[in-house]
Amino acid sequence: MRPRMTVLAAVVLALGGLGLAGCGQPRTQPGAQQAAESSGPGLTADEVRREDATTAWAGGYCAAVSELVRSFSRMPTIDPTTPQQASRTSSELLGVMIGGLDRTLDGLDRLSRAPLSDGERIKAQAVSRYVGIRDRAVGAKQQLDAATTEEASRAAIGSVRAPLEEIGRVSLLDGFDAVPELKEASLRAPQCKELTDSRDTARFDPGAS
Repeated sequence: MRPRMTVLAAVVLALGGLGLAGCGQPRTQPGAQQAAESSGPGLTADEVRREDATTAWAGGYCAAVSELVRSFSRMPTIDPTTPQQASRTSSELLGVMIGGLDRTLDGLDRLSRAPLSDGERIKAQAVSRYVGIRDRAVGAKQQLDAATTEEASRAAIGSVRAPLEEIGRVSLLDGFDAVPELKEASLRAPQCKELTDSRDTARFDPGAS
């Protein structure tokens, strides 16, 4: 899935900078008319309302996880010239990543209840994973910030790899493909299309020109 690849490619660049690799809100577009136009013929009023609600929820989910992608588009360059510089710039990178995770978690927390139980399950799984990654990133950043010697800086830099590799394995819409209603909703929601097609994400796609 392309959203996963965009984050993974950014992580590869970050880990490469460390010498460890071998690794605002989106535009709001009117979606109600588009969702209505894409609705199949013969739907009842209740079915149309459920479809619209599912599309809106999927759009909100995509808007939330887009913040994580945006954080990587603002990721600073790692300076590996000295252990101290690598430590400082790695801390800055993790700070940007933590900020993106915070905004993503805030967006997911503000989502209304999903129209279907699978949506709530997918959201709960994503929140649990993002919280865990954030906690490990915060721990690594604290270790980097506390390093006062070259030896300590070298040791702290090693702690950066785990949260970066973990975020690189995340599939941003994990679980959507297994739920037909959510998969179809993600194809209708403008925020989900922006997540996969925008220039901000494409710049990290290894296949992008």
